[in-house]
Amino acid sequence: MFAIEDWSKEKVHSVMREVLFSFNYMWFLMEAWARQNCPEKAQGEDFMRLNDEFGRHQAQRLGKVVDDKLTGVARLVAFVRHSHWCAFEEIELTPLSDQRLRMRTIGCTAQKAARKWGMSHYDCGQSGLRLRTGFFKEVIPTAQVERIFTPPEEKPAGAPDQAACEWIITI
Repeated sequence: MFAIEDWSKEKVHSVMREVLFSFNYMWFLMEAWARQNCPEKAQGEDFMRLNDEFGRHQAQRLGKVVDDKLTGVARLVAFVRHSHWCAFEEIELTPLSDQRLRMRTIGCTAQKAARKWGMSHYDCGQSGLRLRTGFFKEVIPTAQVERIFTPPEEKPAGAPDQAACEWIITI
């Protein structure tokens, strides 16, 4: 194990960030491999269920570090602020009411990578919905996630040009 107790905060941050980026890169490679080599299974329920599990598991782990006194939309925001989304992306979180939260990804790294690899977009709509649903339901069991848009869908009026996707979470 890392001797992080002996490391500076800067070194811990740098190492963990590089590890996170490595895991993220490998996830994309493995997902692309599955889509290419077994497309019927990559779009199937068993594969999609992995997204639910990842979301749930991440939220369970974050429950150990997020203030357990938080409730409602503030609780959702705190969990997202500690999640992989904020590790990799610029995430815009806007409370719309006491029961609703808008989550946007600005300048998505997955979409940038897809274009770099010669793709028009990274198709993340269904998997993104499943991942967020698993995550938010673990945080607050009544949470419902609505996909507003993901690539290649048109952005609704008022969405910033840099927004890659938008979701509404209702509790």
